[in-house]
Amino acid sequence: MAIKVGDSLPSAMMHDGSPGTKVDLKEIFAGKKGVLFGVPGAYTPTCTSAHVPSYVNVTAEQWKEKGVEVVVCMAVNDAFVFSAWAGTFGETSVKFLADPCSEATKAMGLAFDAPPLLEALGNPRCKRFVMGLDDGKVVGLNISGEDGKTDEHTFATAALEFF
Repeated sequence: MAIKVGDSLPSAMMHDGSPGTKVDLKEIFAGKKGVLFGVPGAYTPTCTSAHVPSYVNVTAEQWKEKGVEVVVCMAVNDAFVFSAWAGTFGETSVKFLADPCSEATKAMGLAFDAPPLLEALGNPRCKRFVMGLDDGKVVGLNISGEDGKTDEHTFATAALEFF
């Protein structure tokens, strides 16, 4: 079952730039307002051309105006690929965390394993989603393909509306 509004983030270890640098997803949002968004994978077309740029183009000041202290992008990728992909977006306030074994993705019930995706990317990935968080508690959530939500409902404009 997928995480829902009112739930708390699970504790799950993520890789921050390399496999040797692990952080707990739950701890990142403890005591803070934040945004967590997930993408199916680094270098994939929509993620690269539209989804991540929608967040990168929001300035740190714009997030602060909404009270948002941390913005995290996650995907089921190894830390090396995810870090290299993050670098293609230049200087940004978005933090990129890899979920190489799908620990966080599975704990939140957000695994994406549709046959066309498996054929294209080889293994289950993270659904495209965005959630607003307040002290680790979900205050807003949009998951692409669920409840009539499209990819665009997971972009930064939707995240800003959570606060």
